[in-house]
Amino acid sequence: MNKDDIKNIVIAVASVLVVITISVALFLMSDLGNVLAFVFISLPIISIIILAWYIKSVKQRRLEDPASRVKERELRGTCEDMIRLRSRMHTIEDAHSITIAESVTELDAIERAIQNSGGSIDPDSGSVDCDQEVIKGVTLFAIRNIAQDLDRTEQRFIDRLYDAAVKYAEGSRAKLGTLDNAGYDLGSSISELESIADPDKGIDEIVGYLDRLKAITEDALRGCVDDAKKLAAYHTGEVSADQVEDALQARDYGGAVTKLEEDITTLKTATKEEFQTYRTSLINALDTATMSVEDEKFKEFKEDVLGTSSPEKLVRLNEIGDAFMKRCQTLIDQMHYELSSTEDGIKEFMPPDYFWKGSGLAEKEYTMDTGSVEDAAGSFAAMVSGLRPALERNRESYKILNSYHRTVERQIQKRLAAKGAVSGDDLKVGRHAEFLRLYDYYHPDASCIDGTLRLAEGAKIVENPLTIRVTDEDGNGIEGAGVTLMRGTGISITLEHITGEGGYVTIENPGEGKYHLIVDAAQYRKHEGTAALPADSIDIRLERKGIEDYLCRGKAKAIKDNLHRYATDVLKELDRSGVVSSEFDMYINKDYRACLLYILAEEYPNLRFVSHSHTSKYPVLYDEERMVSRLIDTAKAMDKESYNTSDFDIPFFMEEILHLTEIASERGVHITVEQDDTA
Repeated sequence: MNKDDIKNIVIAVASVLVVITISVALFLMSDLGNVLAFVFISLPIISIIILAWYIKSVKQRRLEDPASRVKERELRGTCEDMIRLRSRMHTIEDAHSITIAESVTELDAIERAIQNSGGSIDPDSGSVDCDQEVIKGVTLFAIRNIAQDLDRTEQRFIDRLYDAAVKYAEGSRAKLGTLDNAGYDLGSSISELESIADPDKGIDEIVGYLDRLKAITEDALRGCVDDAKKLAAYHTGEVSADQVEDALQARDYGGAVTKLEEDITTLKTATKEEFQTYRTSLINALDTATMSVEDEKFKEFKEDVLGTSSPEKLVRLNEIGDAFMKRCQTLIDQMHYELSSTEDGIKEFMPPDYFWKGSGLAEKEYTMDTGSVEDAAGSFAAMVSGLRPALERNRESYKILNSYHRTVERQIQKRLAAKGAVSGDDLKVGRHAEFLRLYDYYHPDASCIDGTLRLAEGAKIVENPLTIRVTDEDGNGIEGAGVTLMRGTGISITLEHITGEGGYVTIENPGEGKYHLIVDAAQYRKHEGTAALPADSIDIRLERKGIEDYLCRGKAKAIKDNLHRYATDVLKELDRSGVVSSEFDMYINKDYRACLLYILAEEYPNLRFVSHSHTSKYPVLYDEERMVSRLIDTAKAMDKESYNTSDFDIPFFMEEILHLTEIASERGVHITVEQDDTA
């Protein structure tokens, strides 16, 4: 169907609508006879007109070129392909300022060929129109030749765009190299550009390649602006940030590079004196710090400073200076922490005063002077000179005390048990005099005289003594706790003891092996575990019994494992009445009903367990949300200033009713309840 067919159909439809409209108007304004007369006259006339138009269109189609439809379709397709290619060329030109003049000329020639063949393209809307009369005079072969020319033009454009992209990459690397040589730090950006592989010869791949180059280049140039601004902060000079940004917006990278070169040259001259002064100060500060502490970071900092010799690196020097001061403070903090922790460790051994005394430095604060790098270095050196001797003494003292308690004390005990006396030659350790004096201090039954340790008269050595301490959750010793050690392998041994003051008990030579350890104390949960002997000491912490321990008596786990089976009837009753007591007939032994109610309260947030004798006769579990709602509804229905507990259909004592009123009050409903005298 062509345009003429559509035109004829529209005219016919319009004619029928006109006739109908006039008929309706006549019907409304006159009698039925006039309407019928008009219809009978107009309908034949319309039919004749439509028939004439139809005959004319049929004759026209018979006279048409049979191939004209094919030629028009192919010509339209070629026009659309040319519009797409030209649009892509314009997009690339806008984004990357790359214009392929040869391809533009070739496209213009193809557009003229399309016009000569009957096609036309609206430059504003991009719509395509075809002149049928011109198309009749053009062969299908000629139209297809235009399409082939367009394909060749597109391929040549891709080849030329590829070459332009490669040159674009070379230009970007050259521009960044120029700025890097001028003093900007662009090594990473240049490496990133060099790491990008050349694209495949496809228009999408080339455009993606150009986008990546553009992003890296513009980010690098903006980074140069930021670096110049930082450098300008050390002088009154200004940078051409706005001009550089304008050049980037216009994709004038050459102009941006020129401005940045001018900036760095100006700033290098302006900051030369500041650079030399700060560089000298930083080198002196690093030398001072290095004489106090040999640290790899200090060496790295100095290498960086020595490798920084041009004024535009002043920003980098300041960054190194800041990092240097932070490193100094970090080292001081580490030394202070180690000193504090070693002193805490030494204090646990409770050493004699003649052997070690606290330095008093652990309680001090160490914050360096950060006015300048040289001030920081001087402050650092002074702090190190105060901390280091105390730290070295602590390390040595802790090492001796730790060795004594771990191994040397036992060696001395064995020698004393065998010979009754120990001299320095009997110990296979250095500084044996220190160890013998420590044994004398820790053991009143022995004394060290003239380098020889002897037992007091009547004293005996207990080999491998085991000290057990039992404490509560707060670390307080539990006196009167029962301690049982049982060995099941080899010769069976059972040792039973009671802790004394401070929760301590000492067991003499219990023998080596693996023991089952049981610790039990009133009001505390029993502890059961294993102990591998020999051991110097064992610390046991007991937890206080809770309500679950008293109610469940060791059956809590079994009930929890079968909770669904035991709780079904209870949950149904809660759903019915909202409250269940331990007297309710449950699917569990009567002795453990209260335990079941308590476990359910832990499992369900809306349930509350009450077991106090002054609040309920039997342990009770109830739906707290439901009871609060019942309390509020009853109060609203009665509308009184105050209520008695008997006013509410809730089987609780006064204290629990007051608990419910507190929840109601939190929700904005204030209910005053007084003691019921009749209760």
